[in-house]
Amino acid sequence: MPSLNLEWTDQANAGLGCLLQDPPLLDFAECGLTTFLRARSRGLPVRALPVLIRCAFRHSFIFVHIGSGIESPKDLEGKRVGTRYGMTANLWARGHLKDEFGVRLEKIHWLNTESPNTSYTLPEGMILESIPEDTDLPGWLVAGKLDALIHPDVVPSKFLGHREVKRLFPNAAEEERKSYLRTKVIPVMNVIACRDEEVDNRPEVVQGVFDAFCRAKAMGLQILNDNRQSGLLWCWEAWEKQLALVGYDPVPYSVEKIRPTLELLVRYAVEQGLIPLPISLEDLFVKGLGD
Repeated sequence: MPSLNLEWTDQANAGLGCLLQDPPLLDFAECGLTTFLRARSRGLPVRALPVLIRCAFRHSFIFVHIGSGIESPKDLEGKRVGTRYGMTANLWARGHLKDEFGVRLEKIHWLNTESPNTSYTLPEGMILESIPEDTDLPGWLVAGKLDALIHPDVVPSKFLGHREVKRLFPNAAEEERKSYLRTKVIPVMNVIACRDEEVDNRPEVVQGVFDAFCRAKAMGLQILNDNRQSGLLWCWEAWEKQLALVGYDPVPYSVEKIRPTLELLVRYAVEQGLIPLPISLEDLFVKGLGD
């Protein structure tokens, strides 16, 4: 087996690191899709079940300092933007900015809080400056040390009391709906992964784990139908709007049913330097599950 690089053992990649220990500490683990793509691009012996855990648009997670002069996506060019470059959510955010708004990502000065063990083959001209992993990026933004912040770990409500910060998109939810109507893509974040030997030697166990996640998802969707299960007073309204736009199950556990989404993710990963070459979905996912 290829040697285990330290970058697979930090907190963000802990699940994958546990799979890649010899002997493995886990049989199955949740991991980010970009982390998984990078592992597979290096030939590491892991496969993903088409269990897509967490999906979210990223327009609402782009914040700017009011003194930065940023009023539109193109204004991000030439600015200092905080991020964690390899996170799946941030990959999607950059893809949205480039494809939907024509932002030249290489014109942005990125400040990256990832482990220094993490390396990429960045596009020509891309500036990715490493800063300490424990940097308080929201604090930097409030203080004006950053012009903008693109990061899924930010709790948006924490910014509500700061007049110095605003969302790039004032009506982010509407922008996210427009994005879906244009592309029919709902950004997916994490998967359940296992080692190749599980697929080869215990296919019935892999199938059983997949079936368990499918049952759990069905239960979760059913709960959403009952407004009494939520503490949000207008949960029913949001749920009915979602049903009308994307349907009951917007991200099926099926490679074929969301193939365009997954292929777009791979394209973004290549364009942004996270992996060197495209990888076919057949080389990424366990065959025969969900299709």
